[in-house]
Amino acid sequence: MEFISSDDLREIPPLPQKYHEHFTGTTALRELTVGAPPDEAGVLLVRFEPGARNAWHRHTGGQLLYVTEGEGYVQSRGQEPVVVRAGDVVACPPGEDHWHGATPDGPGMTHLAVTYGQIVWLEPHEQA
Repeated sequence: MEFISSDDLREIPPLPQKYHEHFTGTTALRELTVGAPPDEAGVLLVRFEPGARNAWHRHTGGQLLYVTEGEGYVQSRGQEPVVVRAGDVVACPPGEDHWHGATPDGPGMTHLAVTYGQIVWLEPHEQA
């Protein structure tokens, strides 16, 4: 068993190199997965600084987001962006194209992302 204190979770390391091409702005990410292969399930703690976001993408098995701090956007392709705040939960079904990130003028956003299956990265999200 590994115990990670809430104090330790406040310090999220910089975005790993393998994600750089899929994010814009300042983002930090900590992988919390233990046991399951990354293509089956993953748990990530992600911090988006104001205006940071990820590219359009989908998850072959779906994704669950739990916003722990701040304010951000989530958007499914063909829909309007939705504002999310600390305490909100977003369930993305398998295969749904979407993106998420922090509002440009807010305090940033941190979320816990539980992913199932593989991440399929698509084109960058162009902010209007």
